[in-house]
Amino acid sequence: MEEGYTKLFASVVVRSALQSPGLVSSRHSRDHGNILSCLVVALMKAPRIFQSVFAAVGDLYLYKLSYVLFGRHAAQWTLFSQLTNWFMFFCYTRTLSNSLETVLTLVSLYYWPCIRVDCCQVPSKSRKLALAIAALSCAIRPTSAITWVYVGLLELLITRGRFMFVFLEVAPVGILVFAVTLLFDRILYGSWILVPLNFLKFNLFSSGGDYYGTHKWHWYFTQGFTVMLFSFLPFTVAGIIYSKRWKIAGLIGWVLVIYSILGHKEFSASLAVQICCEMLILNGRFVLPVLPVALMFAGYSLAAIDSADFSIRKRKGDLHSCTGWKLQLAVLLLLVTNIPMALYMSMVHQVSS
Repeated sequence: MEEGYTKLFASVVVRSALQSPGLVSSRHSRDHGNILSCLVVALMKAPRIFQSVFAAVGDLYLYKLSYVLFGRHAAQWTLFSQLTNWFMFFCYTRTLSNSLETVLTLVSLYYWPCIRVDCCQVPSKSRKLALAIAALSCAIRPTSAITWVYVGLLELLITRGRFMFVFLEVAPVGILVFAVTLLFDRILYGSWILVPLNFLKFNLFSSGGDYYGTHKWHWYFTQGFTVMLFSFLPFTVAGIIYSKRWKIAGLIGWVLVIYSILGHKEFSASLAVQICCEMLILNGRFVLPVLPVALMFAGYSLAAIDSADFSIRKRKGDLHSCTGWKLQLAVLLLLVTNIPMALYMSMVHQVSS
């Protein structure tokens, strides 16, 4: 959809430029043609370039979040998991609002005190910044509120100044962002429109989203999110169990449960592999913001395997030997199962989208 608007805007620019008197002269037609060609290419490529930059920022903050939760070694393996997961490889850099929502979610989670192991070490301004980013995420996609309701309640339970948190931080930031988005909508639509309210009316109150299809309540648990994780699934489960970081792990469960309750899960009727691909792309992008969080636990598991192998080699006095066979087997499994699917989805399936 975003690329469609980009092409439409490019067409308008070209048509306007062609109708201007400056292009009537044949002497300058070639120069103007080159300029217009460059302009069209820039307008078509700019969204992807910007999203690639945003994705890199998201990778950085995922590394930083994993670093403060699990340490440097686990953060390195988290980054490996993020870059090799087939769904992140395919969907993260696409010009979807879900992709930008994912980046904002990772940045905001890093600044929330309640997510840290030691909340007292987080600067007081950190929470205000986290609130502002979370509010921006909700302005872009109202369903992002599902994530921030969980984080906000968690913060409310552990914070000491609850009154200050609600009335002096959450309320002012929320009102400010709401007012700005309301003003932008007024300018763009030409009338006063509450876009979040229309969103709720269509998707929740009138069940308009069901027009695109529904699935069983357990779809995200048994098919959607599990296939998004793919071969990272056992490493993620092991990481959740052994790391015992229940607060951040609970966010994954919360988001999956809420989306499972909602009936609307887009479905595109097509054949064989196309069915699987379309279902995962359309449905999976809704829970994309918590996929990097799940991969963070996979990184923890890989770091634990690496540390265990290193301890064994240390006891044997063989520190110069190659990496242990368990880690080699795990990495090989992940690469063999994810890279081919990532390349197929990016270079064959919906290559122009």
